[in-house]
Amino acid sequence: MRKYTNEKEILEALERQAFILGKKLEQKDISIQEYSDALPHEITVVKHELERFAPTFFAERSLTMLDMSPEEYTKDALNIKRYVFPGDFERSVALIEGMGNKQETPVSYLQRIKLYGKETYEGIYSLSKKSLVNNELVSVYIPVRNFASSSNRLLRLLDESLFVKNNYWKFSLLTRREKEIITLLAVGFQNHEIADQLFISKSTVEQHRKNLKRKLGIRRFIDLIRFAQAFDLI
Repeated sequence: MRKYTNEKEILEALERQAFILGKKLEQKDISIQEYSDALPHEITVVKHELERFAPTFFAERSLTMLDMSPEEYTKDALNIKRYVFPGDFERSVALIEGMGNKQETPVSYLQRIKLYGKETYEGIYSLSKKSLVNNELVSVYIPVRNFASSSNRLLRLLDESLFVKNNYWKFSLLTRREKEIITLLAVGFQNHEIADQLFISKSTVEQHRKNLKRKLGIRRFIDLIRFAQAFDLI
């Protein structure tokens, strides 16, 4: 059985599954039941109707792990909240709602779930993708093994995805030149060095820095670094 040992592998696996599933379902090459049956046992898939969040398909093995009956889940999908670490369910719902009408953009998130017979929570890394054509949400789930040792890294990754979501509108205000200056500042260039690098005056660099602080709503240099890291400028 394939083991996923780090965040990069988990995300890549989720993205592959979401992409393959979306294409196959759109082209009607495979039913969601056939797709689910072909997955490794530790990976599960669930489909919800968007408007009421009513489940229209779920792998029964996912409910077995929770000791929840299909009837109980079908009656009210929100019953699953009692198995989820406080706050995680609400946070994942907020991320999904934040997708808006971006049909092709999947969102990944982490939930901690207490499985049947377990005393501690286990991390479940998830990727959800909307299909506005079919008015449904398809989600793929992979348990994160050895969660206790990796939870801090995973939560930092989740926090970064939330940072991008909450600040993308600010980042979209930046010009190409301002993004270049963020990159150079973040890697340690001084104002006069940036001026030489970009063939502009030092006073122009200083004005760009003022504009960056205003547009991004920041005061500290460390906040500038956060934007550079979150939006892949360094």
